[in-house]
Amino acid sequence: MTLVRRVTEPTIEEFEEYTKRLIKLSYPGKYVFTCTRCGRCCSGGPNVSLTVFDVVRMARFLRMKWKEFLKSYVKVIIADVIPHMLLRGNEKGHCLFLSWRHDGKSLCVIYPARPMRCRVYPILVESLKPQKLYIDPRSPGVGQGKERDIPQKLIEAYIKERIRHYTIIHYYIVKKGYEPLQALYKAIEDAWSEAEQGAEWSNLDYIESLGST
Repeated sequence: MTLVRRVTEPTIEEFEEYTKRLIKLSYPGKYVFTCTRCGRCCSGGPNVSLTVFDVVRMARFLRMKWKEFLKSYVKVIIADVIPHMLLRGNEKGHCLFLSWRHDGKSLCVIYPARPMRCRVYPILVESLKPQKLYIDPRSPGVGQGKERDIPQKLIEAYIKERIRHYTIIHYYIVKKGYEPLQALYKAIEDAWSEAEQGAEWSNLDYIESLGST
């Protein structure tokens, strides 16, 4: 990876100010959105957080070893003692996997294996509870098209993966005494082994069956 740095956690006041700018969703519920393929959600700098499961799916899709994938595409930030992985952007803040078609529409070159956070966008899962969902009003596709159901299976799978991700890392740091990066590497190794043994979450067809936004 290209950068590891330590940051402080945001305050409750900062988080509340952030969520005031979002549209609260009911769960289960409906929302109105049509992707315009504008590429805006892929052009805001390194703001896509990753779980170890995201990393394994992307690395396997690209036929890369996970360490090579981290080095090429991931920025790791350590907040206190917890490592967080973010997709890197280029000098313009665009995701490294963002491309463009001849008609000007955006294209994700790892679309089948895109991170869960990208799959659920413009829905933002800002908690480990599905009752705290928001929709990003900055997306030009919000409010366009037909009303649709929130993809509950996808949201719940994403939350489950996040819980497992942080539980495993917490275990290695707190219970086993690993340093943050050591814990992260061990968690990815564990997930990689699960994928090689045919874990359901590593099957891209299964992930696609959970729905999309």
